[in-house]
This record gives sequence, C-alpha cells and structure tokens, in this order.
Amino acid sequence: MVIRGLRAEDAAAYAVYRRDFLDNDADNPYSAGIRRQLDADDTVDEAIMRALSNLQPTAEWRVPQVDYYLFLDAATIAGRVSCRLAMTPELAETGGHIGYGVAPSQRRHGYAQQLLQYALNLYRRRGEPFVILTAAAGNKASRHVIEANGGVLQRQVPGKGDEPLCIYHIALTHA
Repeated sequence: MVIRGLRAEDAAAYAVYRRDFLDNDADNPYSAGIRRQLDADDTVDEAIMRALSNLQPTAEWRVPQVDYYLFLDAATIAGRVSCRLAMTPELAETGGHIGYGVAPSQRRHGYAQQLLQYALNLYRRRGEPFVILTAAAGNKASRHVIEANGGVLQRQVPGKGDEPLCIYHIALTHA
C-alpha cells in the first residue's frame, strides 16, 4: 500500500478507479464533484495534466492543490486526497484545506482515515496550526472520519440545496 501522485503507468488502475465511481456511485450526492472531475478526466494523462495545472492555477479564485492516490497495489486505487496549499475566505466556507474520496468498491475498509492522516501529516510538516475540512451535514461517513481525527465542529453554514455544510477545524500539534 502506498500513497502518491499519478503516473503514466497507472493508466489501467486509474481506468478501473474512474469506472468504479462513474458506474457505482451515481446516486450518491456527496460524490457528485468527484464524478464530474472523473467524467472530464477520461484518461490518466488527462488526470495528470489537470493535477499539474492545479499546482499553478490561473483562475483568481483558485489556490494550488496537490492530489495523492492510495494504491492498494499497482492495479488498484482505493481513493484520493486533495490538499489545498493555500486558503481563501471562500474556501474556508465551502471546501477547506482537504478533500477526499474513496472508490465505492473500497469503502468501509478505513481508507478515508488513511488518506486523511496522510494529508494531516503533510500539513503538520508545513507548520500549519490547523486545517479546515467541510462535510455535508448528512454525510455521516465523512463526518465520522473527520471527528475521529480530532475534527471539532465550528459551525454550520448554508450548503447546496437544503442541506447545511459543517465546517470543522483539526488542530495540528507540532512535535
């Protein structure tokens, strides 16, 4: 098991991961953004190009972001964690520092926990005092992962549709 960025040789694993979300998660409102991105990134090369462009975004409202994938083996991607390397007031209310998603066929194995721990360690090494994470109020699985990692609910804000968005902070201690 390894967490790392995508490489060209990951084409087959990426294709399976992509199909897993697109074919098996269509009714999950909490993965709509992931599905939109995977639908646009048809190949591993497109995903790599998007990841590279995310490092130096051109849109004024965007911040640099790095994506890491959890590989169970060379052929299986279990999930992805996205780490935003800067914060804006808008992101603090809509997305936070970290986003993660686990492929439908790989859920309930603790992989979201591993991805979040990896990201938290990255921010600790960067010297961040805390990170912001968000989860839809009804997304019990994501909220559980955040809370199990020390997430403290700061407030709820209006989200998309009728469902509030929960804003969490996780304090990062530095050894």
